[in-house]
Amino acid sequence: MFLVNGFNAKLVQYNRNGTSLAYDDEDTQEIDIKLIPYNMDDSINFDTYSVPEATGYFMLKRNTDVKEGDQIKFKDRVYTILKVADKWIYNRIEYIVVFVKWCQ
Repeated sequence: MFLVNGFNAKLVQYNRNGTSLAYDDEDTQEIDIKLIPYNMDDSINFDTYSVPEATGYFMLKRNTDVKEGDQIKFKDRVYTILKVADKWIYNRIEYIVVFVKWCQ
């Protein structure tokens, strides 16, 4: 279901070293990912998903390690991930939808 010709972006992952102490904003990793901007208008109209402060939505591949609070750098903008939702087709996660807010 995920298109092969996605856009290149960078995912900034926070706190992936396994230490569960205090939140450390300097413990980051940047990885290259492919994403697709996603239109959620129909889902929002039918009240399936609602995150009021979300300014955009992206589709990611199913094997991407993404959590809430991570950031995506895409087209000279930085987006913070507010919510992560997975989409299932035939008992398997097919892709991940992330709800993002534009930061800068």
